[in-house]
Amino acid sequence: MAGTPLTDLISKISSEYPAAMNEPLAAHPMGHFIRQTAPEIIKGLLPPITRNYTVKGSTGQGNWMGRPWIAILNPDITEKASEGYFVAYAFPTDSTSLNLALCQGQNEATKQYGKKSSAALNKQADLMRMKIPEFEAHFSSEPNKDASPKTKHRQGDIYIKEYDYNALPSESVLLDDLFKMLDAYETLFFKGGRDSDAFDDDKPSVDKEIAIEERHKKRVHFSIERPSSSKIKGVKRKLGYKCQVCGFDFEEKYGALGKDYIEAHHLIPISELKQGEIRKTSEKDFATLCSNCHRMIHKLSDPSDIEKLKRIIK
Repeated sequence: MAGTPLTDLISKISSEYPAAMNEPLAAHPMGHFIRQTAPEIIKGLLPPITRNYTVKGSTGQGNWMGRPWIAILNPDITEKASEGYFVAYAFPTDSTSLNLALCQGQNEATKQYGKKSSAALNKQADLMRMKIPEFEAHFSSEPNKDASPKTKHRQGDIYIKEYDYNALPSESVLLDDLFKMLDAYETLFFKGGRDSDAFDDDKPSVDKEIAIEERHKKRVHFSIERPSSSKIKGVKRKLGYKCQVCGFDFEEKYGALGKDYIEAHHLIPISELKQGEIRKTSEKDFATLCSNCHRMIHKLSDPSDIEKLKRIIK
């Protein structure tokens, strides 16, 4: 695939996958190509700033799926395409086009909202688009409101680019689109990503060690990677949902609206990370605080001094 690896990859899947579906999936070369070879090719095309990302492909489990995909995942957001948000190529076999999308995993929403999951995903997508409007000029931002089985996979798409299998643009255009979509992904992450903790499929055991790696990386300016939402949720579960300073409980005050809500505070500010420094932290490096106490503790000269803040409010 020298010279046009992405074009050749797309052409191979679009031309050979439909015929492969008529044969057993187990040990099929096309299955291996999508799950192993294609992710390796795309991984090699990623710009240096996203080389820590993982790339995964799927053709289904047990039987061929009608919409194989290859996903590009920031491990600080999600490690699987069933949750979080990520960039993915989808190859629907009932269409003459493929999609490149910044999309959301649907399993979380389905488990949480059932039949209303499509509406929940689209609402989240609207909010996420508002954070990165600069990409609307290059990608489609029209949400898909059709919840029929045929288009269900489109629910929650934040941005999308469609390509006709029979009229693919040049390799340089395909790569430019991919890099812009990855830029949208990175930009969204650093602008807060998905605000809601409502999609909560990842429920680690409270007895399991929670390790969080924080890293200072060079972007256009230096930015600080924050722990993934799922890991922060695990920290909150272990520490509890009452403010450790004033004892405020959101669920007691607001009922179901406040259930499982609290803010996680770094006792050692991640802003102190030096360029190139990596720090492993656990739940012992956090405190769970209500919104008021969280803001007030950052006004102290030592934002780790929980006891001082307790004395102040007494």
